[in-house]
Amino acid sequence: MSANTRNYVKAIYGFDAVVQRVEPSRWETPSPCEGWSALDVLAHNIGMCRMIAGIARGISASGAEHPVVLHPQHEWVDARDDVLEALDHPEALQVEVGTPWGRLEVDRFVGIVVVDPLLHTFDLAEASGQLVILDEDLASAGYKQLEKAGDMIRGERFGPAVPVASDASVTDKLIAIAGRTAT
Repeated sequence: MSANTRNYVKAIYGFDAVVQRVEPSRWETPSPCEGWSALDVLAHNIGMCRMIAGIARGISASGAEHPVVLHPQHEWVDARDDVLEALDHPEALQVEVGTPWGRLEVDRFVGIVVVDPLLHTFDLAEASGQLVILDEDLASAGYKQLEKAGDMIRGERFGPAVPVASDASVTDKLIAIAGRTAT
């Protein structure tokens, strides 16, 4: 397994830990991801997992769907297990497919999108009233990735960077550069 895929899998399991602890009454709670509830955050991640599983199987993708989710934890487990199974084949990581950013090898693609489940772990934890705990190595790498991307990330899901102290934790820096604030 490559470093990119290892990091993506680690981010998926971090998100999974939060999903498994969401109380049913919290799925409609607004998240820090503007305009999205906790359930919307989950639906997005289910869509991303399905898209990544598809590209690992050689199916080009233009973007992740945002499915209707009726059974949150059950549907998440299905999507999580499917993407993990799809990525568990070394030959799948070298497949070059169409992605929202052009033709990329699957391994490169998961290296880019690892920040997605990482940030949405924060969003879901905040929305569901859980303590936010992100892997520090992933948060540091994600922060550097978003810092390098600069204003290219601003738009639908990334607001303007929020000021943060220079001695803030790497998690707080990642959250701030993504335009979010911790409560």
